[in-house]
Amino acid sequence: MVLVRAAVIAEAVEAPRFSIIVPAYQVAPTLAETLDALVAQSLADWECIVVDDGSTDETLAIASAYARRDPRIRVIHQRNQGTAGAYNAGVMAASGDFIVICSADDILLPEHLSRMAAFIDSERGYDIYSTNGYSWWPGDYRELCDGPWEGPEIRSLVLSDVIRCCFYSVGATYKRDLFSSVGGYRVGIFGEDYDFWLRALAKGARHRYLPEALSLFRRSPSQKSAKLEATFLSDIRLISDLGRDFDLSVAEKTAVAERIRELESKIDVGRRPWVRARRAVRDLLVRVLGRRRAGPLLRTLKSILVRPSPNETLHSG
Repeated sequence: MVLVRAAVIAEAVEAPRFSIIVPAYQVAPTLAETLDALVAQSLADWECIVVDDGSTDETLAIASAYARRDPRIRVIHQRNQGTAGAYNAGVMAASGDFIVICSADDILLPEHLSRMAAFIDSERGYDIYSTNGYSWWPGDYRELCDGPWEGPEIRSLVLSDVIRCCFYSVGATYKRDLFSSVGGYRVGIFGEDYDFWLRALAKGARHRYLPEALSLFRRSPSQKSAKLEATFLSDIRLISDLGRDFDLSVAEKTAVAERIRELESKIDVGRRPWVRARRAVRDLLVRVLGRRRAGPLLRTLKSILVRPSPNETLHSG
């Protein structure tokens, strides 16, 4: 059995179907858990490229230890270039037919790659494949993502859809040649993955969604995606750039204008003192009690605090 397993791993290293790219900067507390989840995949036909982006903690040592134990894992060390630069380095070093993106604090569940392989085989002709997943809070509390595009049906999203709201993209997979046609990830962009999806769809890439929860998106008040105003400002920039750089259809231009107005409204609401105070209380309770235990108390507090007017939309964070 050991020899058979070694042979399967060796074959996967030579010609992997999937290349999993893990950008890693100062992620010593979470990287081992992420890599353990990759090693536990039920499908062995993969390689993982960990790009240490100039970390000064134990990130490089942890990644290197895994690479010594499993030949499917490789490590690239470079000076700090940001997440986009790490993705670019990883994809350029990849040899798989499909690229899988995975942050160094997220988890691909054991059947992720096997289900993705079966989905790609049954839904040929697409360039980007995504699934659903769980928001993963401290204390191992999981909430199924329920964004506007998640649901029980296999479906495809077009550019105007993704301008309005990006699909859940932990573990999202795309054809390797899409990377070069898009021109890679733009360095210096706050939302580099969202920018990549927008530009890929603007260039004609086709998307397909599998309605299965196959990954965990780690959530905490301190993570990058929790910086709501920075995220909203970045999104305004990205979709504005899209309108500048591509010849958009009338429907796509309408989506851009509507989304910018919505984001500007969210920024305005988010700057109000009572909203900031509510978020601070929420973040503190989640840190101290965990999401599961804090949930009922947060709902009670929300019901007694001043509510926004009906035309104001709050980001749940």
